[in-house]
Amino acid sequence: MSLRLLDRLDAAIAAAKQPLQADCLRAERAGALARCGQLDEARQLLSTLHMQYASRPHVVMSAWLSWGEGLLSYYSDMGAASHDRMRRAYALSGAARDMPLHALCAAWLAHMDYNEDDFQASARHVGEALRLAAPDDHATRARACLVVAYAYHFAGRFDLGQPWYTKARQHIVADGDDISLSALMHNMTALHAGVARQTRCTASSGDGRGVSQILMGAESTRNFDQVLGTNALDSLGPILRAQVLSLHERHEEALALYDEHFAHAMEQGLGRMQANLRADMAWCRLRLAQHSRALQDARAAARAVEDPIDIDDRAAAHSLLALVFAELGEADTAARHAERAALDWKTHVAAQYNLVALLNQAVDGVEAG
Repeated sequence: MSLRLLDRLDAAIAAAKQPLQADCLRAERAGALARCGQLDEARQLLSTLHMQYASRPHVVMSAWLSWGEGLLSYYSDMGAASHDRMRRAYALSGAARDMPLHALCAAWLAHMDYNEDDFQASARHVGEALRLAAPDDHATRARACLVVAYAYHFAGRFDLGQPWYTKARQHIVADGDDISLSALMHNMTALHAGVARQTRCTASSGDGRGVSQILMGAESTRNFDQVLGTNALDSLGPILRAQVLSLHERHEEALALYDEHFAHAMEQGLGRMQANLRADMAWCRLRLAQHSRALQDARAAARAVEDPIDIDDRAAAHSLLALVFAELGEADTAARHAERAALDWKTHVAAQYNLVALLNQAVDGVEAG
């Protein structure tokens, strides 16, 4: 695999004048390896650096190692350990007064906060990252701009997010970070799909992106990843395509992807999406007259929807389950899911308005670079 980011880091390591500088760059390289799915190589590199500094610890090196471990954990299974390691890197870099690294850690914390629906913390960290990062700190500014773009888009304001997508892409290109470009393509498509799903479930107005365009985005992302040769969290792409194919009413193709990749997706940390995915599988099976298996998936989704889950995914699951159970003749169950869907969508819309306000405050007067 030859990626521009890895090539740039290799050149910087070779040109480093101090051993500590070279080793910090090696930790950064480990993070890049984790992000493109080379988990074993990233783990080995971090382990070697740990042993090297075990008898002579250095606070900046410790911060970089925690940063690399945070990304390794995140791109392994998106577990809670990733957030803990990134918080440690953030604290250590602050204590060492290494402001470039501190800003980078803040940007990644904003990313992780956002994925855990802690929007207040995400807005605080993204504002800090943008204030601290130098104009030519492309890695930090790319990550921070991506978080702002994703968050505005998730909040139903693609119009506000689009300039941040543009800035993020500019920093990504300047940094030679093809991995982040792949993530931008994937997440933008996923968010367009989420808006389309919300529009369909609530009969609200969307961002004007048709399902055919969203499907083209999913296919473009797949093709780009194949060119790069990346395989980090490799269940995400097929699961996204399955969701978009379902929206496109290509139910048999969607089910083929779900059946092949669902179990692996659960292993890679997508358990919080289980209820929504199971409900969509039930809907697809119902459209294909697979009534018995549709009922099995619907009941599994109804159990999973009681677990911790993102509010928009829970609302979507209840909406689909209301339709599925109604068609399967369970009117009372369908009515309960419809009632809960309406309440959850109302809560989600309120959260979207709040998120826009938090973002507006966080980026007020801050330059994207």
